[in-house]
Amino acid sequence: MSERFDVVVVGSGSSGGVLAARLSEDASRSVCLVEAGPDFPREAEVAPSFYAGGGYFGFSPVWEHDWGYASEPLPWGRVIPIPRGRLMGGSSMTNGTLCVRGAPFDFARWETLGATGWGWDAVRPCYEAVEREIPLKTYPRRGWQPAQEAFAAALEERGFRWHDEMNGPDAWHGTLGPGPFNRLDEQRQGTLPTYLRRARGRANLVLRPDTLVDRVLLRDGRAQGVRAIGRDGKPYELAAGLVVLAAGAIGTPAILLRSGIGPPAELRALGIEPVHDLPVGKRLHDHSTCAFRFEAPHLADVCSPNSSVIARDPDDSWLAVAYASAEGRECCFTFVMTDDPGLGEVTLASADPTAAPRIRLHYELDGYTPCWELALELLGDRRFAGARPAAGSLPDVLRDGITTGHHAAGTCGIGRVVAPDLRVLGLEGLAVADASIFPAHVSNNPNHTCFMIGERAAQLLGS
Repeated sequence: MSERFDVVVVGSGSSGGVLAARLSEDASRSVCLVEAGPDFPREAEVAPSFYAGGGYFGFSPVWEHDWGYASEPLPWGRVIPIPRGRLMGGSSMTNGTLCVRGAPFDFARWETLGATGWGWDAVRPCYEAVEREIPLKTYPRRGWQPAQEAFAAALEERGFRWHDEMNGPDAWHGTLGPGPFNRLDEQRQGTLPTYLRRARGRANLVLRPDTLVDRVLLRDGRAQGVRAIGRDGKPYELAAGLVVLAAGAIGTPAILLRSGIGPPAELRALGIEPVHDLPVGKRLHDHSTCAFRFEAPHLADVCSPNSSVIARDPDDSWLAVAYASAEGRECCFTFVMTDDPGLGEVTLASADPTAAPRIRLHYELDGYTPCWELALELLGDRRFAGARPAAGSLPDVLRDGITTGHHAAGTCGIGRVVAPDLRVLGLEGLAVADASIFPAHVSNNPNHTCFMIGERAAQLLGS
C-alpha cells in the first residue's frame, strides 16, 4: 500500500463529512476522506447550482450527482427511485434540508435495544454542536401559503399544540409549528459549505474525490485499509489504522458485503468468500410518504415556496405538511409514516462495485387509514370550503402515490452489526458512522440525526 493514514473515512455526507472534519482537528492525526463523487474546492467563491433547492418540503434530487438507485418492485409492481447524493457532501447537498432533532424517547428506545450511551443526555450536546456549525432557519407564519395557514389553524382547533421551536425537547405528541431547515440565504448547508469548508486547508486532511471504495481489506480479523478505484478506473489501496464507513444505509452495507462481511450463504451465491458472519443489510428502515392531493383553487397560491409548517400526531406515528402544488390548482396534505417496522433489506446484485445493490422496501399501509380520515375531515373544515380530493379511494392513492421518504436507515444497526462505540462486532480497526447504525428509526426525518452521529462518532472514535 503506497499511502497510509491514521483514519480513512468512506463517504463525505451528513455523518462522514462531520466526522472527518472533527477528527482532523487533531493535527497529529492523518485523515483521508474518500468520496465516490466530485469535489467542488472553489464552492466558497462560486456556489454550485445545486446549493439552491429543497423547495418548501419537497426533495429536489441533483440527478447529475446521483447514484441511480431504485427499489425492487413493490408487491403491486411499482419501482421507486431512491436518490442519493454522489458528490463531496453526499446527500446532505441534495436533500430537502428539513432539519429536526430526534425525540428524547427515540434514544431511550435505542438504549433498550442495546445502544448503551446513546440516551438523550449523550446525544443532545451533539445536536447542539451541529447547530453551532450549521445554520438553521424557519419561515415566519406571515409568509405561509394560504393552504398552510388553513392546515395549521384547522389542526389547532382540533387540539394540536402550537410550538415555535420544533427542535425543542417537548415538541412532540400532537404539535405543529414552523419547520427548521439547514439553509442560509436559500442555499443548502450540508457538510460541503460548513464542516468541510472550514477543514479543507488542514495539512493532515486529504480529500479524495471521484474514488469508489470496493471493499475493506481484512487480515486476521483486522481492517488494514480499503481497496479503491480512482478516476482513472484503476484499483489501488489505502492503508489505515482505522477504517470508518459512512457511505449511508445503502452504500455502507454494500461495501461490507463485498468485503465478505455478511450472511455466508448470501455471499457465496455471489462468489464472495465469507469472512465474518453478521446480519449486514437487514432491517432496512425507511419512512414511507404519500401526498393526498385535493383541488382548492382558492388556496393554491404558491407564494413563498420555501415556507413550511409541520405537524406531528399525538402518538408520533406520522408527521404531515401541507402545501400548494406548482400547477396552481391543487394542494396537498403529505403524510410521512415515522413508525416503520424495518423489514426491508439491502443485498448485492453482484460483487462488481459499480453495480447498484438490490433494495427491497417494505411499507405498512394500514397506518395511512387514520391519515386519510383526518385529511377528509380537514377538507370538511370551513377553511377548505369547496375543496375535494383529486383521487378516489385510499387504496388507489396509495398504489399510485406511496413512495420513499428518503429516510433509509438501520442496515448495520447498533447491537446487531456494530457495538455502541460504532466498531464492527468481532473485528478490529473497522467502524460505521451513518444512518445504517440506527437500531430503530427516529420519529422524524434523519437529516439532523445523521449530522449528530458524525459528532458522536468523533467523540467515540477520536480518543
